[in-house]
Amino acid sequence: MSTRSSCSPDEARRPAAARVPSPGSRRRQAACVTLSPHVEAATGGSGPRPLHRRPPRARHGSGTPARGATAAARSRPAPVAALSRPSPRWLLLAALASVPGCSLLRDQREVYHFSHPLPVSDAAFRNTLDTFGTAMTEGNRVELLQNGDEIFPAMLQAIREARMSVNLESYIFKADRTGRRVGEALMDAVRRGVEVRLLVDGKGGLAPWLQQLLRQGGVKVRIYHPIRPWTITKIGRRTHRKILVVDGAVCFTGGAGIADEWLGNARNPKEWREVQAKATGPVAAQMQAIFGEDWTYTTGEILTGARFYPPIPRAGDALAQAIKASRGDPSSRAKMLYFIAVKAAERSIHIQNAYFLPDSQMRRALVEAARRGVDVRVMVPGRHNDVQPVRMAARFHYGEMLSAGVRIYEYTATMLHSKTAVVDGVFSTVGSINFDALSMKENAEDSLAVYDRDFGARLEATFAHDLERCRQVTWESWSHRGFEQWAADVFSWFWEPLY
Repeated sequence: MSTRSSCSPDEARRPAAARVPSPGSRRRQAACVTLSPHVEAATGGSGPRPLHRRPPRARHGSGTPARGATAAARSRPAPVAALSRPSPRWLLLAALASVPGCSLLRDQREVYHFSHPLPVSDAAFRNTLDTFGTAMTEGNRVELLQNGDEIFPAMLQAIREARMSVNLESYIFKADRTGRRVGEALMDAVRRGVEVRLLVDGKGGLAPWLQQLLRQGGVKVRIYHPIRPWTITKIGRRTHRKILVVDGAVCFTGGAGIADEWLGNARNPKEWREVQAKATGPVAAQMQAIFGEDWTYTTGEILTGARFYPPIPRAGDALAQAIKASRGDPSSRAKMLYFIAVKAAERSIHIQNAYFLPDSQMRRALVEAARRGVDVRVMVPGRHNDVQPVRMAARFHYGEMLSAGVRIYEYTATMLHSKTAVVDGVFSTVGSINFDALSMKENAEDSLAVYDRDFGARLEATFAHDLERCRQVTWESWSHRGFEQWAADVFSWFWEPLY
């Protein structure tokens, strides 16, 4: 049986080896799948191999090979073993990465080296912190605020006492009782002649009727990346920051959103557990600059002058700095901050985090710390969890940490939403940064870093108090957790790069 050639008459007269495929054919034959650095790191450095070149498919129903197929078939490598082909998991994630708005494939460094670890208590470590975009400032007073019963009264009082400016940025601002109380305080400040700005993330949301009410009351309200059909390519670009700056001299940050979930004192599952920090002193200017970055990006307005950056007198003895993490950074400052602290720890690492899903390098750093005798304890939410898939994906990795001596505790009373860490009792952080891919690579985040033993002792006392309401996860309980739980963990781990 003869087959009809798909070559042109001129091509048919040429020797097969001399035929040159067209540019379009060359592009089709060269098509392959390229995986992200995250995928390579998540597969232990080896990663799935890229797809080999394949010849173009024949036209459907024609029975005729596509142009260039014969030459491509002669140069095609021998079939690869099934085990060397990319797994469906990575093929699916690579496909998702090509969807507009999905940013798995990003040009940001994700793996770091720390060749000269210094003790956290060493002055050289403190000086190293000055390289994170801001310098440690002296003369600050930093207070810990526990749960909504302390957080919202302190924030509302600061707004009521404002004389020049109030700048509030939040991922969540709900139109509930808490949102109305904060909104009324903001409008009252405007009536006293204070300039008030409110920036809310487009995904976290602010009800249109409340936006209109606040704008009518004189509040300058803006939405960070509002979700619209024509902004779908920016849907993954969120501000997760929680910042309040009053008169450029007092600032608040932590994990609390403006919503009823944060009311109360963690007495029941409807009252979330949260820790917030209030800082008075020069560090407030750094937090103001972080707010200003997102405000200028959203509106074009540059905040300048004494209304926003006044002379700030000394308010205390604590060293503090505001840490900014942004999606466009060439390196993840959020990850670098935690990484160097964990690598430098000599005595203790106590972490409270709502979404604890560290990547392989951070898990190795925690394991190495435990093996060199550091008391590594991690507290996470238990069954009261607003994002269960993150909990299950994290649980998939517990084994390697538990076997090395890392102690993991699940908070049982309510949803634990704190994002705190204290290392060797002297270096502490409180802010919006979670131990997951979204915070480390995608979102705009902030954290208040404090280098002070008194503040560290207070944060460690908070951790110890919360331990009384925790259940410890042991190697035995984890390894015998049952098939259904194991299957749920595996399924959630499959989607880990998206969390």
